[in-house]
Amino acid sequence: MGARSSRGSYQQWDLNELSRATGVPTNQIQGIYQQFTQAAGRDGELDQKEFARLYSQLPGAQRQDPRYMQQQIPRIFRTFDRDNSGKLSFDEFLSATVMMNHNMPRRERINYLVRENNRHGRQQGDGRISAQYGHQVFRRLNDYYGLPAGSEHQCWKQVDRNNRGYITQDELMAYISQQDTYNQRFQY
Repeated sequence: MGARSSRGSYQQWDLNELSRATGVPTNQIQGIYQQFTQAAGRDGELDQKEFARLYSQLPGAQRQDPRYMQQQIPRIFRTFDRDNSGKLSFDEFLSATVMMNHNMPRRERINYLVRENNRHGRQQGDGRISAQYGHQVFRRLNDYYGLPAGSEHQCWKQVDRNNRGYITQDELMAYISQQDTYNQRFQY
């Protein structure tokens, strides 16, 4: 749930964890990538209409009420369009797919995406979440759960009470788990 440039390509994701997080068997992930590249065309990215069509074919989406999903697609698309280009890269598409997998508890989905997209924490080897990345995470969560823009600053101040400029992933997840707004908004 971070910036597009904050991580490597999907091939660097742990495919077993990705399979568990998306609900898609590892042997089918490459097939989804092929479908994505066909749907995306020359630019290699999906617009909202292409996203809705491809996403509706995934196992988790087929179990959802189609009318409700149609209403939620614009919000979901906007949330994962990290660079506001109006298009989704394959990594952004995978992040959306993880968040929409309701066979995995919400806390685990968020924890997985935060960890996978935390480039700084992986590079440093300590898993710390910088203030910049933390703000990105809160901005995306707030977008996803339909909360007002700009509230990510207040969220960060509440979780980084000692004003260190970083927090651990455990601290972030503890804060998110305690917030009713992230636990009661939408079924997603």
